Amino acid sequence: MSISSSVRKQKQMGTIATGEHTEVPPITLSEHSSTGLALLRIFVGYLWFQQLFWKLPPTFTGLYGYIVRESQHEILPGYGALPQHTFLAGCPSLSSPVGCTAFVPLAACVWTAELVVAISLLFGLFTRFGALLATILAVQLYVGLAYTEWIWTYGMLVLLALVLVAVPAGRRLGIDLWLAPRLQAAGQHHRLARIANWFV
Repeated sequence: MSISSSVRKQKQMGTIATGEHTEVPPITLSEHSSTGLALLRIFVGYLWFQQLFWKLPPTFTGLYGYIVRESQHEILPGYGALPQHTFLAGCPSLSSPVGCTAFVPLAACVWTAELVVAISLLFGLFTRFGALLATILAVQLYVGLAYTEWIWTYGMLVLLALVLVAVPAGRRLGIDLWLAPRLQAAGQHHRLARIANWFV
């Protein structure tokens, strides 16, 4: 870097500091940064994919113990009533899901949501939608289970998902790379395409 260029940069910084020129240049990610975020996206997607196998349909038995723990060890006062009156409604025993009428359909919704997150993040398909859904699921896990394990376990999962909401990580090594320009072009004429474009 030459001295003249560094002086020019100092002058630019000075004008920004004094308020004469308040435009801030946009932040652009390098090729390496974009690839790094794409690999992070794939890693988080694999994490969600791996978690599907200990609570498989049709019984979702592995999930039951966690729902019971959520009803007993919540961070937010009163949150425990939510799983008690939904997932655990009518359950004759807290040790087994046998006889619980609402558990299986609600557990199927949770499992399907986690499958959608895994597919979205692994393949970079509507990545921001998958990351938004991952954020909601991770916040719910944090509120219900943070006291039962290391408190930052689910907190970090929330933060990882939020990073993927903020940055279009599916546009590198993902299907969103192909989808994004098509949705942008269609968005000039269709509102639905404009909305869908935000989720890639």
